[in-house]
Amino acid sequence: MYLKQKIYSILLSVNKKFEEQFGWPIKETTLCKVTDYLYLPKDSSSLAVTRILFGLAMLFDIPDERGGAALGRRWGDPRTCHFPLFPFLQAMPMPYMAIVYACLWLGALGIMLGYKYHVSSSTFAVCYWYLLLIEKSYWNNHSYLFGLVGLLLAHTEANCYWSMDTWLDPSLKKRTVPYWNYFVLKFQFFILYFMAGLKKGTAEWLAGYSVQNLSEHWVFGPFKLFLTTAQTDYLVVHWFIFLFDLTVAVWMMCAKSRHVAMFFCALFHLMNSRLFRIGMFPWVCLATMPLFYPFDWPKTLMNRCKTNLTKSVQDLCKLFGLGPVEHECHCHLKNSEIEDDTIDNIVRDLKGGDSETKIKEITDNLEEINTKAKDVCEDKAKHEGKYENRKLTTVLIGLYVISQLFLPYSHFVTKGYNNWTDGLYGYSWDMMVHTWDTHSIIVKVVDNERNSEFFVDPTLYTLNDRWTRHGDMVYQYAKCLKENLKEETRRRNKRPVISNNISIYIDVWCSMNGRFTQRMFDPKVDLLRAHWHPFSRVPFLMPLLDEALSWRSYLDEMKDYVHSWNNYSDVIFLADFPGYELEKYIPDELHNVTLTILEGKVVFEPEVTKFQNGQSYQLTEGNQARVSSGLFHKLLNIGDKPAFFVYTFYNSTERDLKMTEVPKSEPKLPILKELMRRLNSIVIFGTLVVENIFRSVFKVSQCQ
Repeated sequence: MYLKQKIYSILLSVNKKFEEQFGWPIKETTLCKVTDYLYLPKDSSSLAVTRILFGLAMLFDIPDERGGAALGRRWGDPRTCHFPLFPFLQAMPMPYMAIVYACLWLGALGIMLGYKYHVSSSTFAVCYWYLLLIEKSYWNNHSYLFGLVGLLLAHTEANCYWSMDTWLDPSLKKRTVPYWNYFVLKFQFFILYFMAGLKKGTAEWLAGYSVQNLSEHWVFGPFKLFLTTAQTDYLVVHWFIFLFDLTVAVWMMCAKSRHVAMFFCALFHLMNSRLFRIGMFPWVCLATMPLFYPFDWPKTLMNRCKTNLTKSVQDLCKLFGLGPVEHECHCHLKNSEIEDDTIDNIVRDLKGGDSETKIKEITDNLEEINTKAKDVCEDKAKHEGKYENRKLTTVLIGLYVISQLFLPYSHFVTKGYNNWTDGLYGYSWDMMVHTWDTHSIIVKVVDNERNSEFFVDPTLYTLNDRWTRHGDMVYQYAKCLKENLKEETRRRNKRPVISNNISIYIDVWCSMNGRFTQRMFDPKVDLLRAHWHPFSRVPFLMPLLDEALSWRSYLDEMKDYVHSWNNYSDVIFLADFPGYELEKYIPDELHNVTLTILEGKVVFEPEVTKFQNGQSYQLTEGNQARVSSGLFHKLLNIGDKPAFFVYTFYNSTERDLKMTEVPKSEPKLPILKELMRRLNSIVIFGTLVVENIFRSVFKVSQCQ
């Protein structure tokens, strides 16, 4: 009975808050009422500031994170493997890609200036999404966010204030915009924070394994005054950020807690700008935080500055004995539809008589005028059929909201993009939830006709190693590698590289969140003959060994023990599946290498040399073996369960480097250096674009 009463009181409280916010009870919600709410007129100045700052951030982002300053390296070599989301979308040849980048940058400039705004923002959105969709190996959560914000801004009236469009055509100037212009942007950033918090509500994150040793950075110095490094990692990096992401957007929406929430949010983004190389993401978040303040905050701020300036001038005049400065009395009028000459008349009337009484009368009249004008406009809109368009806009906004709530959890549909984690790192908002440590990447090509094999450098045709952790991109890489090898064969007619009948096997060893390093993909599967489908599970993906979780406390203890030997000793934990063989090379710089079997049954086979006969022998739990440097050895798991083992070693190269390394005093806040680097990237980007466009035009003129 008590529980029912408690639930009933909560529901009443929610209904009361809902009615205070929207003006009607929850049960009386209709499409018309929601439409009227979304079309309430709101001051346009805050939206204009967001537009300007976002456009400015994109001007810096395009040469840097979008690769504009590295056009030749990213798009100039036709042999480079790209990873489009949709196979029918392909990168264009280099001169045309430069034109795409030029249109993208000019679109961002048009957004910032508010010049030909809808053309500029639409151009930016189309070019941005094209670049995003043709290369998913560069995806980040904030890349997806920038595309969404550009798309949303293209449909708003963000150019109706403080823009070149209104300067060139004053009829476009509006003091208000429909509320939905703000709603879609505020909702998008609410989702950014809230979903990031939900995604961190996992055992990996809350147990403190997702991000390790981050607290060693200098930005966490104040916390180390009363917390250890381990406590800072666990309490601040994991638990505080989890609670922060989950609740900060709610605190920013509440007037009573907004200022405190804004302070912590700004501090959080500034720390991120120092901790990670994530481009303009922290600065875009900082630029959009004021969306949660009142809509007219820029005008209020300007009025206060103007008032303070006037007062300062008056004080100076009094100080130097100058005459009084005449000034006009201005009142803050909320009716955006009043013409400037009407305002001047009101101000003149206020110069005499009881100003406070007249202001109250004018305010009351303005509210009545606003209500009547709103009713007239709505009736007119309904009669003209515009109200149906408004309802359609409301429906489209509702569908967009649903899509953004669904996409982060849509991985049960797009199974082909799932790995050890769900989905591509780009639209799931699982920021920082998973830390990857790639141990080795082996690409083997087998010529079935010649019965020969050779290995390919995995960095030869790729720009980064993101592809190695996703089944869909590994599949695409195998197809691209085959085409490149065939092209090499065509170029060497007299001495072909390979036959047409080849197989490609890829073996990636990776660790997630500090677990055992293990195989990610089945090295026995020929990827050229494998099946991959976006809506089916990746068939060649090896399972994540969750049974190794019980070893985590032991791994931490053994790491501390090995690191206590000296500053150059280290340890690597590996696991392998039954029936699989690991062939491993130990570099010369590693000494005192010892293999210890933690669990399972393996056969150890050293390489045959003139000093050792390569005799293989069996190792079980607790057994150890000394491993020679500069040689290969093999480990075959002959048990019926996964085998877990560990290598301990001493790195002489690391010791020598640290002994000869001269300490450098780098500034902790190299703001000027970073700004100069970004400006230099813009110059390089502009030079590359101009050169490629001229090259394209010159080729066209030669053809003509």
